[in-house]
Amino acid sequence: MNSPGSSHTNCHECGSPILQRVATPQKPYHYDLSGLKDVYLAGIIVERCPKCEREAPIIPRIAELHAVIAKSLVDKPTLLIGEELRFLRKWAGFPAKQFAALLWIDASHLSRVENGKTRHLGAPVDKLVRAMAMAASDKEFAKNILLHIAESRIQEKKRKPTGEKKVPVFRLVSNRWNKAA
Repeated sequence: MNSPGSSHTNCHECGSPILQRVATPQKPYHYDLSGLKDVYLAGIIVERCPKCEREAPIIPRIAELHAVIAKSLVDKPTLLIGEELRFLRKWAGFPAKQFAALLWIDASHLSRVENGKTRHLGAPVDKLVRAMAMAASDKEFAKNILLHIAESRIQEKKRKPTGEKKVPVFRLVSNRWNKAA
C-alpha cells in the first residue's frame, strides 16, 4: 500500500491521480453511507481525487463497524430518531412491514417516523425496538421467531372479524398444559 498522500491509482471520473489520507479524530471521514447523519470514522484510509474532489473510504470489517454503531444506538440515553430506527431495523434484517407488525403499529406510521415526519415512537416502543434489534442480530433463530410472529399479526389483521369473541382454551394432555388450536 502506498503511504498516505502518495498517488495510488487514477480517478475513474477525471483520470487524475488519487491521493490517500488516514482519517484521524481531528479530521475524520463523514460516513453518511450508513444513513446516519452524525457518524464519523477515524483510522481508515480515504482516497481522494484532488481535481474532482471525490472521496472513497476503504472500510475494513464493515459488518463489525455496523454492529458497533448499532450497539451505540441501543445504549444511547435518549429516544431513537427516525434514521436511527431505520438503521437498527435494517441492521437486524427486518423488512419494514414485519417490523411494524411486531411493534403493533401501522407500517405507514413506522415510515413516517423513519422519514422524520414524526419525531419518534415513544418510550415503550423505543425500548422494544432496541430489544428486538439486539435479539435478532445475535441469533438467527430469534429473528426467525420474530418474523413468524410478525407474519401471524399481518395475517390476523387481514382476516375480517366474525363478530364472535374467540377466547383462549387451554387443555391438559398427558399432564402438560397446551393452548388448544
